Amino acid sequence: MKAKYVVSFFAAAFISLGANAGIIFQDNFDSEGSALNYTTFSNWTVSDGTVDVVSNATYGISCAGGSGKCVDMDGSTGNAGILTSTLLNLAAGTYSFSFDISGNQRGYSQDAMTMTLGGFLNQSFSLSSSDPWATKTYNFTVSNATANYIVFNHGGGDNVGILLDNVSLSLISEVPEPSAMILLGLGLLGLGLARRKSIK
Repeated sequence: MKAKYVVSFFAAAFISLGANAGIIFQDNFDSEGSALNYTTFSNWTVSDGTVDVVSNATYGISCAGGSGKCVDMDGSTGNAGILTSTLLNLAAGTYSFSFDISGNQRGYSQDAMTMTLGGFLNQSFSLSSSDPWATKTYNFTVSNATANYIVFNHGGGDNVGILLDNVSLSLISEVPEPSAMILLGLGLLGLGLARRKSIK
């Protein structure tokens, strides 16, 4: 009977090893200041150009959900920006990555932007001014623990760009480390041997 309880405990531990999930990174830009050519992000750095942080209803822009703040990826220096997240430590597991984007909303020409997340995601977008807010969601799997960045890279430089909001990266399910699996297997093997011995 005792062995049954111990086996149940190990089984529960094994399930919990693969069930850890939660938000790894999240930013809706609402805590940032509103400014043209903004550089003091909490979770991002800007390189090779500029971006603007815009409050909803400013410059004729409506942010996702009609409130808060969002980022115009083509700032006000004639050189669109590259927005790079802080370094993200990713455990082995399955992830969901999402963000909201819309066209520039101000009647300007088509805009192009790429998004990358390490070697796991690489997506290109071309949006016209009339393209409404849309949520982009991607799932990917990390086989071995790694560290990577989220990068949004906007092309062009007419000071009016694709709008970005609500960036989120979540761990759906974590894959147990091989060492944890080995320990669990040894524990279960030991239990089996002990039970066999007690039956004799």
